[in-house]
Amino acid sequence: MALTYANHPENSGSVLLQIRGLCKSFGGQPVLRNVSVTLNRGEVVLLRGENGSGKTTLLNILTGNLMPDRGSMRLFTSEMPITFQFPQAWWQSLNPFDPFCPEGLANLGLSRTWQDPRLFPTETLQDNVTIATPNQMGEHPQLAVFQPQKVRYQERLNLKQARMRLAQLGLQGREKSSADRISLGQSKRVMIARTLQTGAQILFLDEPLAGLDSAGMEEIVSILRHLVQEENLTLVIVEHLFNIPRVLEIATTVWTLKDGEIKVESPLAVREELTQASGGIEDWLNQLQGAERSLLHLPLPGDAQLSILQSRSNFTGTSDVSANESLPVLEVENLRMSRGQRAVLGMGEGLSFCLRRGDLAVLQAPNGWGKTTLLEAIAGLISTTEGSIRLNGRIIHQRPAWERAKLGLAFLQSRNNLFPDLTVREVFQLSHVSHPPEDTRRFLNHQMTALSGGERQRVLLACLDKRAHLYICDEPFLALDASGLQAVWQAIQPQPNSACLIVVPSTVKEVE
Repeated sequence: MALTYANHPENSGSVLLQIRGLCKSFGGQPVLRNVSVTLNRGEVVLLRGENGSGKTTLLNILTGNLMPDRGSMRLFTSEMPITFQFPQAWWQSLNPFDPFCPEGLANLGLSRTWQDPRLFPTETLQDNVTIATPNQMGEHPQLAVFQPQKVRYQERLNLKQARMRLAQLGLQGREKSSADRISLGQSKRVMIARTLQTGAQILFLDEPLAGLDSAGMEEIVSILRHLVQEENLTLVIVEHLFNIPRVLEIATTVWTLKDGEIKVESPLAVREELTQASGGIEDWLNQLQGAERSLLHLPLPGDAQLSILQSRSNFTGTSDVSANESLPVLEVENLRMSRGQRAVLGMGEGLSFCLRRGDLAVLQAPNGWGKTTLLEAIAGLISTTEGSIRLNGRIIHQRPAWERAKLGLAFLQSRNNLFPDLTVREVFQLSHVSHPPEDTRRFLNHQMTALSGGERQRVLLACLDKRAHLYICDEPFLALDASGLQAVWQAIQPQPNSACLIVVPSTVKEVE
């Protein structure tokens, strides 16, 4: 890689980043063939493409997390523009001051978030944000020893700014909560706050709206709009299919990645191209209802709703366990969960519902309601405070997670759900998947960390034990394109002797 500092008069002014001829292959399979595009100051770019098209690969290259095979990058975020030329010579990789690395490009004004939360789980939210502050005096041993008052003063300022960032993203009052005690949607907000704390000029946001309910998405979109208009930041946003219409509300440009190349389009053209389905989950449940099934809606505390698609033989219009003839698969009675004095699930009399054989249930609830907490309690990953849980009539709320799995419970988590260093083949072997789906066979020898979000979700769906009596799935639609959504519908269809419970944010829009 050749690194040069030079003035480019023809590119001065609004241009922040120029990419020319970027190429990247994995195992002889090209992912990026000839990516050439220009990013201007103040632009909001939607980067879209099918699963496996290379969106995350491109973001990894542009933020220094991955070295391209060929091409060039010109960066205009500093007074002296910098050009990176690839491939690099062997001796250039020995340079410890090479700025083409995550920390080097972060210092040059590029920052990013990831598909999965990468927070320090035992640290507070304000500490997770503060740690991203550049040029902290406390990082230098001499200053920490000989100028402790200045170090402490700067630390107080950094903590104050971190609290402001968190409040700006709707997390006021949670600053001292540890990162392992918040929901997925809240984790996304902390990642954005930490990215802003770096002082970046270009923010690469990998699915910032995933896991957020309607109100949360509206708030994040409003904040991103403010950052662009008031602070003149430049955004490149990758989003999955459900949330593309939200991003189009603020996007000025669309980069469509297909066959290894980028096509630049207008948001208006893309909006006209997309076919909107108004009801999303509700429309899908209505389509599945048919003549043999009935749909029961149960309102739950905290603006939540449990929609149960039942066989006609099970349906009585009530959730009473004794009212239906079919044997119950899952019974949740008066379940309550709390952390200290704060109730996180089952306010009031507790949470109660029942799922029977053949039932497909969708729980829609806002962020912070306790959706993931409920599923983890059913799976045995966390202990319950009050109430009982039964699986096929057996009390399981005091049993360990592995016993619940042996009794027929399968859990598809939204995070912490894979072995990152194993190959796909090894993951399938551990899950006893003898016949992998056709769409996963091309990356059997790839490590899980090398897959895109949609590809990982397909692997996880293939690992779901089809012999289970109860499937519980935490937001299984994340990072999927249209064909991936269809795979989810097929994977979670309950058999006559099983039931399925999935949780999603309050509003999910399907785009086919």
